[in-house]
Amino acid sequence: MGQIPTPYVLLNYSGDFRANMRSSEPHNPFYLLLLLASVLFAATALAYALVPSLEEKAVEAGQVPPQSAFRDALRADGWQWLLYEVAAMILFGVLSMGLDRLRSLKKEREAGKMPTSENTARLP
Repeated sequence: MGQIPTPYVLLNYSGDFRANMRSSEPHNPFYLLLLLASVLFAATALAYALVPSLEEKAVEAGQVPPQSAFRDALRADGWQWLLYEVAAMILFGVLSMGLDRLRSLKKEREAGKMPTSENTARLP
């Protein structure tokens, strides 16, 4: 009796839901850079939105916040930081997708599913 293939995700020994994937494919470095740029963007966006209101609340409470070069730079150039971070996210996202696509095409070519230019017949 053969085993019936199942499309379900199996539980591993620790109880985590993980697909049984044993791929020798290396990690995509652009994906890590995309994650880092995204976290930096989120932190900058929160700081850009919240720091001025927190300073304002401190002034209303009668406490003047101490001078900070970071807050001054954030107030002056924070919008540019956000634009650079969005550009980095777009760049790393496109590079990550491109590398994944190249790897999948290479895998298909090695498996013989996709004809190469040497295997195709030339027109007379």
